[in-house]
Amino acid sequence: MRGEGVIIENRHSKAISMDTWAQLLEFFRTVDLELSNYGAEGAWPYLIDEFVEYLYDKSIVEK
Repeated sequence: MRGEGVIIENRHSKAISMDTWAQLLEFFRTVDLELSNYGAEGAWPYLIDEFVEYLYDKSIVEK
């Protein structure tokens, strides 16, 4: 996927907690590249939800 760093640079200007980094790793381990098994109602941190919306908005991933 492209754009992984862009979301952090453009939309998130605060430090990212270690917990969020750990959950990001879990996200990449459990959610497939097409995001077909991603659930917005899941317990993902807000930053990950924003990242997924970015991927949809930029048509990097189809809804």
